[in-house]
Amino acid sequence: MLILVANLLLVYTPVVPSSAAATLPSIDLEGFRWNSFPLRVLVDMNAWSTPDYAAAVHEALDDWLRSIWNYTSSFNDTSLTMIRFAFYVSDINRTDNYNALVTFAAGEIITGSETVGLTTARWNNQTHEPISPVTVNITTYSATASHLFVRNVAMHEFGHMLGLGHASSQNTVNGPELMYYVSSRNGILFPSTLDVYGLTLLYRGMYDQTVQLPADIPYKVLSEGTVPPATPNFWENLPPYMPLLVAIAVILVLAPILLRLRRKSKPEQTAQESPQSQDDPQA
Repeated sequence: MLILVANLLLVYTPVVPSSAAATLPSIDLEGFRWNSFPLRVLVDMNAWSTPDYAAAVHEALDDWLRSIWNYTSSFNDTSLTMIRFAFYVSDINRTDNYNALVTFAAGEIITGSETVGLTTARWNNQTHEPISPVTVNITTYSATASHLFVRNVAMHEFGHMLGLGHASSQNTVNGPELMYYVSSRNGILFPSTLDVYGLTLLYRGMYDQTVQLPADIPYKVLSEGTVPPATPNFWENLPPYMPLLVAIAVILVLAPILLRLRRKSKPEQTAQESPQSQDDPQA
């Protein structure tokens, strides 16, 4: 078994925004994908974190679901509807059974650089299954970073956690490209059609490739809509409702039987004519 490792960085530097690339944009796909959901994400709170950072990470997870849902609704592609997350925080509902670990660092991830996010993933090259946990590290500048900053870095790193590499373009037609390796925008970031399209191919088994966005799919940010309810698995969610379903079934079966028995046991009543009096009162 060959184990491969990827270290995927996000750099935060002031750069001049450019227009969307004239050529079709592309994105790299990594050599792994998750085969079971929900992904259990644990946020490890430490000296460089605040409760607001955990909320920012949770928001990033929700916004990934929102973007996937928007892509599904817009292009009638349901191949990613199985993606779900379970959220844990170390000092609230910690679990030792997690797939991804989010940690916080005081300064830049790599000394002397402007790297603000790092995702480290290992996977089996034969099965393409990730080896848990995938680690996401976010700098917080000694807990002085803003909610938006942590949320945007988490958004980018979660793209890597799902199996995306970096995109070739810095901007879409209506906003910045989330998976570009450099980020300089202070506004809120969302995945693009390119990012979600790349995931659809990755989760169909296209590993270690660079893919282009088809010409018939507009290159834009998927920023509108609401977080959809998790797609339930009928058999997974059935056990809690079994007592109620059994009670309803018993009532449906017994009700006609009891009604029949009641009718049989009820005495029949016949109408009897009262005898007419022989001495009718005379006026």
